[in-house]
Amino acid sequence: MKIDSFIFNWKGHEANAHALELKIGKFTKVTVINSEEHLRDKHPGWAHLNDQAYFSAQWNEACRLFDGDILFHIQADAHFDQFEALFAKVRSLFQKYPIGVYEPNIDYTSIRYNKLRLRAVEPDLLEVPKTDCTCWFISKDIVKQLPLVDVTVNKYGWGIPRVIAALSHLSGRRCVRDYNVTIRHPKGRGYSTEEAKLHLRNYIESLDPEIKQEISRIDRISDQLAP
Repeated sequence: MKIDSFIFNWKGHEANAHALELKIGKFTKVTVINSEEHLRDKHPGWAHLNDQAYFSAQWNEACRLFDGDILFHIQADAHFDQFEALFAKVRSLFQKYPIGVYEPNIDYTSIRYNKLRLRAVEPDLLEVPKTDCTCWFISKDIVKQLPLVDVTVNKYGWGIPRVIAALSHLSGRRCVRDYNVTIRHPKGRGYSTEEAKLHLRNYIESLDPEIKQEISRIDRISDQLAP
């Protein structure tokens, strides 16, 4: 199965984005989608957007460039080294199970679950209602179902993982988190949380009723499974 990989870079993370590019590029096609404009000449092989391009614009560009069986995305502020083993494992799992989304465990994420209340697919590979988007693998048929995000409605990308999860569930596919693999990810974000929450509400409201209903169901279950 072909994995197309994308790294989202923004101001302050060039060095790690480049390090990730070198690591991942040994095993899959990888594209850095960059929103730090002054790096255009330094990294001509990257896909360059402007300084105002946040997650949604980068996501739209990744979807435009995606031409594989599985889309892999990782944020430039994440840290991990064992990509060869991870990609081999992901290919095997996507062939073995009807997976819509696979994510490794993230050491810092706001989406947390009580592991004891999750259904096991394999030891410490557990079904979850929805995933984070720090580092995740998404099946082609799910990616292709998601309309491009209107960045005037949702600049920061909040809600995209919810829609991906909803589409997965509606398609009879699983969302899974692998607690055997952990990605290091720092706390904090470089934009207004309150503004992002407003964009999230507006984005969810703009979706088709069936997807909105499924997102509501997923959110209720997530709350019930929180630690």
